[in-house]
Amino acid sequence: MLKPIKTAALACSLASALTVAGFSHGAFAEETQNSLPAPLAVGLTNGGAAEAQVVEAVRRDDILTIKLRFKPLAPGKLERIYDSISESDYQNSFYVLAGNKKHLLLKDSNDQPLTNPNLVIKTQKDSPTAGSWHGRFPAPPKEITEVSLTIPGVETLDAIKITDR
Repeated sequence: MLKPIKTAALACSLASALTVAGFSHGAFAEETQNSLPAPLAVGLTNGGAAEAQVVEAVRRDDILTIKLRFKPLAPGKLERIYDSISESDYQNSFYVLAGNKKHLLLKDSNDQPLTNPNLVIKTQKDSPTAGSWHGRFPAPPKEITEVSLTIPGVETLDAIKITDR
C-alpha cells in the first residue's frame, strides 16, 4: 500500500514542478515582451500588417538618427513597405519635418541614402517585432525638440521627441 502513495506523491510533485515551470516561462515571455521600450510615436503600415513604432530619435552633433520597429498586428503576413529608393522617392518620401523645415536623408560617399535600401516586414505569431528601419538625417537646431517622420508605406509619425547625446 505504501508504494502507490509514493508513486502518487512523486507524480504530484512532478506535475507541480512542471506547472510552476510553465507559469514562470509564461511570465518571463510576457515580461520580455512588456520590457520593450515604450514607443515615441506610432503609425500603421499601409497594408495594416504591423504598427510602426519609433523607438529612438537621437541627435548627436549634426546627425539625427531615427529607429523604428514594426509590431505585428496580423500574424503570418508579408508586407512590402518599399522596394527601392528612386531619386523622386528620396526627394519626396523620406524626410523629417522639423518646425517648418524639411530634412532629407543624409547620403554616403556613393550618393546612397543612409537608410535601408528596401524594406519588407514579416509578421509571425509569437514574435514581438516584424522588422526594423533606421534613417540618418541632418540634425535640426537644438531649440527643435520634436520632429515628424515620413517614409513610404507608413503613416506619418508625428511628435517624435528628440534625445540629445
